[in-house]
Amino acid sequence: MRRLPNWCLSVSDPDSSAPVVLIAREPKRSAVEAAVSELGYSVCCFDPDQADALTRLTQQRAAAWLVELAEESPLTDWLLEHSELPVLLGVGLIPAPDSEDYPRCLRRLYAKLAGLVGESPRGKPELHRLPCQQAEAGPSGVPSASCVWVLAASLGGPAAVKTFLDHLPASLPLSLVYAQHIDPGFEQQLPQIIGRHNDWQIHTCVPERPLYHGEVLVVPVDQRLRFSPEGRVRLSQEAWPGPYQPAIAAVIDEVRQSFAPTCGAIVFSGMGEDGVEACTRLRDQGMPVWTQSAESAACATMPEAIRQAGVSSLQGDPEQLASAMRRWMEQESVAAL
Repeated sequence: MRRLPNWCLSVSDPDSSAPVVLIAREPKRSAVEAAVSELGYSVCCFDPDQADALTRLTQQRAAAWLVELAEESPLTDWLLEHSELPVLLGVGLIPAPDSEDYPRCLRRLYAKLAGLVGESPRGKPELHRLPCQQAEAGPSGVPSASCVWVLAASLGGPAAVKTFLDHLPASLPLSLVYAQHIDPGFEQQLPQIIGRHNDWQIHTCVPERPLYHGEVLVVPVDQRLRFSPEGRVRLSQEAWPGPYQPAIAAVIDEVRQSFAPTCGAIVFSGMGEDGVEACTRLRDQGMPVWTQSAESAACATMPEAIRQAGVSSLQGDPEQLASAMRRWMEQESVAAL
């Protein structure tokens, strides 16, 4: 294990009197700072663009780190690798304070922060109670999906996605939608390829079937996938837009429109630039976009196009992405309580 210099060690020392440190740029910084303060937490803003930002970061007192950066950053990489303090990667879109969605946002944010650093000195805020939706039970009582992520890939994708699934527990309250550029003749082989040696249930699309936790839905090549308002699968003979089948951009847009804000996307190995604009729309609404690192991808063109567009907030090899997903899901599970 690489030994860190002594000046790095102070970052890992828990300090209950320290503030939540927000790493963000305007206009997101002001909105998140106001929301955290309204919940009663001490918050300190850290400018990621200041001179010697990484050195200053290692000297910053913190109870937890709240990172709101739309692109990859050495600050994020350093925190994830070295800090023993909680790191929260994004809270999503902060609606206007006078909107009906604002209490919902505060409730989710408070649940996340309370799970990381404890209740605020003011205690749990009196927010408007929101009706809880009862998830529909699926096979063996498995609930329908409350959180959906797109796994997008092209050349070299199946091996990367399989490694990701091999390291990601199927017990997570998560459903995955797998959009893979592939010839129609190989589509039926995908479930066997990516499902070996892990506990994920891999399914092809069945009309009117909901998504369930612990399942991976393989997007068809020759049919257009959509979702009903209730989150059920709908298929049509409508052609996929653009030159690729399935169209990753169309899949990401459909998941965003149907399952936001509890959704995201990971772009794995592949050729072309399918999905760049859709990932930008996803990130603009505050939802996470991650990419496979160039050095671990069989073909880095597609994930690199997302990264160069400035919307990838996290990069890593498939195993690292699985670890990041476990952490993200832990934060989401706390927020759902």
